[in-house]
Amino acid sequence: MSYLKINKHKYWDSMADTGFGDRIKTWSYAYEINKLNNFSFTILVDDFEWRETQYLNFPYTKSEKNINIDDCVEINSSELDTSKNYLIDSNVGIEKSLIQKITLKDKSLESRIKHLVKDRIGIHIRHWPIHRDDKNHNSTIERFNYTDKMKKLIRVLDKYDSKFYISSDVSYDKPPFLPCLPIFRKKGHWLSEIYEKYDILDYRDIVSINKNFPLAVNDNKNEKWIPIYDEELSLNDVKVSTKSENNFDVVNIDDIYNLKIQRDIVDLFSLIFSRKFIPSIETGIESSWSEFVENYR
Repeated sequence: MSYLKINKHKYWDSMADTGFGDRIKTWSYAYEINKLNNFSFTILVDDFEWRETQYLNFPYTKSEKNINIDDCVEINSSELDTSKNYLIDSNVGIEKSLIQKITLKDKSLESRIKHLVKDRIGIHIRHWPIHRDDKNHNSTIERFNYTDKMKKLIRVLDKYDSKFYISSDVSYDKPPFLPCLPIFRKKGHWLSEIYEKYDILDYRDIVSINKNFPLAVNDNKNEKWIPIYDEELSLNDVKVSTKSENNFDVVNIDDIYNLKIQRDIVDLFSLIFSRKFIPSIETGIESSWSEFVENYR
């Protein structure tokens, strides 16, 4: 079996932003190339960078650790030699028809999501430097101007007499220090204001987070440095101690990554299965995350 190997493309090496929306474009390109060659190849992805493969079915795809790309050649034609391995290092548009081939493995989770969001409008709200208003291109909202952001968001929500599902990465924390599991309802959070005014669900109504916080995380880099995370999975403190001396439950860094991936999967498919979708461009700037949802719907 020969492979189409996806290089480290658009993976940000960050729990807060895994770059999935952009990575899916790379996978789409690999799938299209494979289709042109009668699916003679297997698409190979790194299992750390593509943890979504634990929860999603990607056709003609498998994941492995530490993928070797030294045996790959570059693609210079749509017709490939099936005796060779090829490197996929391109980021092109998303093809709607093939995006819908990506499905949830857990059908009970799929049913639960559909039940909870079937009467709701899904809305994606994105953190980004500058917003250009579609109706007035001379108007911009700076990245951390939360007052104007909220005014625009409320104007959008007020257009609809509906319940909502919200997917967002906006918080008062500046990237790359965004919390991985934000509690949007929590008093003091930027979005808490709209939870008081509207009927809103988010990923925390679906994902089970059975952890005791504060939480110590072993990232295998230095046993004497123990990162301590709060209930939003924000780095709260760092203890200088050995594992046996600290008073917190210690989990592996993989457990934290997996919680974040579960959040992403639930967010994506909640937006997909909502009765209507409001993309990020209506409240901020365009996003490959919103593009994925729109194409899937």
